[in-house]
Amino acid sequence: MIQKSILLFVVLFSFNCNAQTIETINKLKNRYHHCLDSGSGMKDCSIEYYNQSDSLLNVSYKNLKLKLSSKEQSKLKKEQLDWLKKRDTYFEKVYSDTKKEGHFIEGSSDFDMVVFDEKANYVFARVKELIKRI
Repeated sequence: MIQKSILLFVVLFSFNCNAQTIETINKLKNRYHHCLDSGSGMKDCSIEYYNQSDSLLNVSYKNLKLKLSSKEQSKLKKEQLDWLKKRDTYFEKVYSDTKKEGHFIEGSSDFDMVVFDEKANYVFARVKELIKRI
């Protein structure tokens, strides 16, 4: 747990120092896959991956906002609120679709792992969009 906290701090610090790159996201993805490949705690790997995506979303949004005029900040805020609505709808769909597929028992570790993985990938796509604009 301490290592994960340190990792998240380092990632957030590096993002605050304008080291925001797609390469950083790819490194997180590689660490995530390595964690999954270990074969233990896969649900925790997915939850941590999602939490990292959410943290990076907040940091990249704030960094982009700092570089914009007041008018552009207002547009970005509206855009982000619209995206959050789409995200919530997508997350509901992911849960529903995973449940309908019937490959995993709802609430099982495998079910949760699949859902958090999809959520993280969706959020990381938004992070990439924001980083490209910084």
